Amino acid sequence: MQIRTPLALFFAAAALVMVTSAHTATLATPKPLMPAPGAASQTIPVFGWAPVANADHYEFQVAADNGFNSPVIGQNEDHFTTRNTRATLKRTIPNGTYYWRVRGITKAGAVSPWTTPQQWNHAWTGAATLQTPVTGAGLSFPANPLSLSWGPVPYASSYLVSIATDPALGSLVLHDPGSSLPVTTAATTLTSPSVFAPGAYYWGITPVDARGNKGTMSSVAAFSWGWPSATTPSVQDLVATPEVFDPQFSWTAVPGAARYEVEVNPTADFVPGSKVCCAGTTIATTLSPTFVLKDNVFYWRVRAIDPDGNAGVWNVGPSFTKTFDNVPPVTAPSIKNLRMVDTSDNAQVAGPAYSSKVPIVRWDPVPGAASYLVDVVPFQLSVCNWSSPSEHWLSVTATTAWTPLGPPVSVKPYPDAHAVASDGPQLVAGHSYCVRVRARSDRDSSGSDVYGDYTYLAGGGQAFTWSGPPTADPCTAPCNPAASDYLLPQTGTSTTRMPFFTWKPLQGRASYFVLVSKDASFTNIVDYAFTQLPAYAPRTGTAATTYTDEATFYYWAVLPATLANGSGVDIGPLSANPQNFIKASTPPTLLGPAEASTISGQPTFQWSSVEAARNYRIQVAQDPSFGTPIEDTVTDSTSYTPTQTYPADTVLYWRVRANDENQVGLTWSGTGTFRRSLPAPVPNATNPTSGDQVPTWTWAPVTGAVSYDVSVDLPDGTHKDVNGLRMPALTAIAMTGTGLFHWKVRAEFPKATAGATVPGPFSGDMAFTRTIGEPGGAHSELAKDHLLLSWEPKAGTKEYRVQVSQTEDFGTVVEDIRTDNTSYAPPMTQTQYLNGGTLYWRVAAVDADRNQGDYSPAQKIGFASKMRIQLVGFPQAGRRSNVIVKVTNFTNQPVGGAAVRVTGKGLKLRAKRTNRRGSVTYTIRARKGVSILFRAIKTGYVPATTTYKVR
Repeated sequence: MQIRTPLALFFAAAALVMVTSAHTATLATPKPLMPAPGAASQTIPVFGWAPVANADHYEFQVAADNGFNSPVIGQNEDHFTTRNTRATLKRTIPNGTYYWRVRGITKAGAVSPWTTPQQWNHAWTGAATLQTPVTGAGLSFPANPLSLSWGPVPYASSYLVSIATDPALGSLVLHDPGSSLPVTTAATTLTSPSVFAPGAYYWGITPVDARGNKGTMSSVAAFSWGWPSATTPSVQDLVATPEVFDPQFSWTAVPGAARYEVEVNPTADFVPGSKVCCAGTTIATTLSPTFVLKDNVFYWRVRAIDPDGNAGVWNVGPSFTKTFDNVPPVTAPSIKNLRMVDTSDNAQVAGPAYSSKVPIVRWDPVPGAASYLVDVVPFQLSVCNWSSPSEHWLSVTATTAWTPLGPPVSVKPYPDAHAVASDGPQLVAGHSYCVRVRARSDRDSSGSDVYGDYTYLAGGGQAFTWSGPPTADPCTAPCNPAASDYLLPQTGTSTTRMPFFTWKPLQGRASYFVLVSKDASFTNIVDYAFTQLPAYAPRTGTAATTYTDEATFYYWAVLPATLANGSGVDIGPLSANPQNFIKASTPPTLLGPAEASTISGQPTFQWSSVEAARNYRIQVAQDPSFGTPIEDTVTDSTSYTPTQTYPADTVLYWRVRANDENQVGLTWSGTGTFRRSLPAPVPNATNPTSGDQVPTWTWAPVTGAVSYDVSVDLPDGTHKDVNGLRMPALTAIAMTGTGLFHWKVRAEFPKATAGATVPGPFSGDMAFTRTIGEPGGAHSELAKDHLLLSWEPKAGTKEYRVQVSQTEDFGTVVEDIRTDNTSYAPPMTQTQYLNGGTLYWRVAAVDADRNQGDYSPAQKIGFASKMRIQLVGFPQAGRRSNVIVKVTNFTNQPVGGAAVRVTGKGLKLRAKRTNRRGSVTYTIRARKGVSILFRAIKTGYVPATTTYKVR
């Protein structure tokens, strides 16, 4: 017996079966969120989509075609499943157009449709920024070691360095060992171990990522290279103020030179009779004139002299303009804050045409000035009469103030051998006066003054009108000065510059004698002046007055006289309430050589400029007491390079002090020490001592050296020698591992036989601590549907190691992965993610030899924990039944404080909270067939439910 089924019915049944199957698998298609369609990215992007209801996990794919037939990485790294709605790749890929898609999958294995293929463009276009040498630079051996440097490129792990003789970089002159390819280096600096033929060269940098994918080549820069038969002179100003130009001449060492000759001349053709500097020769490569130069445009040149006395070619240095307090370059006025002040409070007063009983002129110190020329003349017929034969003061002062002195006196009220300072011209009541001031430096080699520009008070017009002697408040005879009558300097104060004295006028007193002494008994008087006004700026009628620096007090007193000619003094200084002050100038600060440094070749001493210094005295000795100095030189410069050879391999001491206008020595600086070691190279103080990147080690060129050897002890106990370096610099093309690298360098000197060399001593041992620091910017992005871990790129890193753990000590790990990129989205398929709770994560950088650096600090990831509901006892139909609801976490530990709600048809039960044992008891009466829902809620946990059907 057969059953025949119509064909149409069979197809209908089949269609019905297909429809039913599709219905059971229905899931919404995930909605892509990032990256935006068609977007371009420098690094592999983070892929993201919106969560899909009922999806248990997702399947993710990346390919180079929209049909997904071209996997880009393989090994399940471009096709994987994840519970996360974020996805990342672990490997870098070449630049190009790529596609990605995702679909949802239920617990039962039903799938949603794939998303429409999403296109994105991977465009790692970051190019290196070339830093040195700048394009067009001229380099010469050995002064300028060929050191190419560029900025790091994010996501690059190495670089291809191309140096060629053509702009297209086709004719390479430096290759990877044993190949014709460009040099590969992990550093961002490349130093050449050899020299090139003279000419023009071109270079460029191509970054390479962790998988060997090349980025964008940099621009091409050019430099010229020359083997020197000459030297490159330069001049710099050692004082960073426009008022002073303190020249220091320097030049690069010439191989084979024994000494150098320097000439400075105001004529460009170096007329012999116009030469102003410098006598003799020097064995150093720097020189500062020991005397000040007149304001002028100067030309200078230097030539090398070999051990046999043969002179090399003259090398002309850049011309320079020597100025002292000239406008310009100084912004007008040349004397700053030139003003009239009031004697009572030293405050500036209004002008011009200031009417004064006590005319006081003040100004700010001028850098480089040892003294000042003050010119005061009558204001007559509405003009300043600068050639007036009378009432004309032309005063020199080392104080930044001027006051008129009284006329010469024939007697002294307090006998002493010290001359009394006085003026010839005198003020006339009702007359007006003009004032101008200019600064004076030291004298030049011919003894001529070196002046700055004049500054005119009140713009060159009337500065003040003298209205006659000052009046004073009534006082009780004998009207001698009380302590409160002394205004400046106040007793007990300390001043770093020459003081300026003021006091209150005394009634019935027409003139004053001012005495300054080093002792309180006034037996050691250093200044004695006569004035008809209650103010005194120390000077004589023709010269400046200066005080030495003292660690103890100076004492000063005013002896008032009844008459204007000084007659009628009836007291001595001890009865005049003498005041005291300390005069202690600021000593020079030693700038170089560095304290306790070891110097190869000639040292160059440098110190800070000092206010009111005319010149400086430098001493060098083998004993710290400077009992028998080996150098005792006076110079106008703030730098000095000796022309003699100091003893080697011994501690030497040096100090500097300023001399004031009167060549009085002021306070000595602190004592510096150094050691001269011949002729080992001196590693530069700027050499890095630690770091993540491959360092560049440099040292000062050694005069006469033809090559250098570098000896390196590696952290693993092995040793490496790099010999025959023609440049005073070395950058390894790779340095992997962490720990201490010890290195030292020595110079090779030529022997009589051509090509033969003899080594000098090694430099001191230098240490470099290679580190691989933690990546920066580590942070996590946690939401209900996704987790993303990310950090900042770290230069020179080959890959990153990411660990996730349930404990902060990472004793056991949930995940331990390596990635080339700077983000990681965990698939979250492990039970530790599913059960929730607290996880920790960290990331470390790994170098090309798989040496791992420091981890970033552990960061907490707080997931909501899962809860479970267990019932002890069950509701029975039609009866009151006690049911214990127990709430535990995923490790079966009780959860106290959870809110439990019981709902079902016909039930009205209030919510209760579990006790510390995680339990709560309900009495339930329900009908048969009723489904009862038990639900537990607590902050920090995923809500838990269970259902029981009453039987």
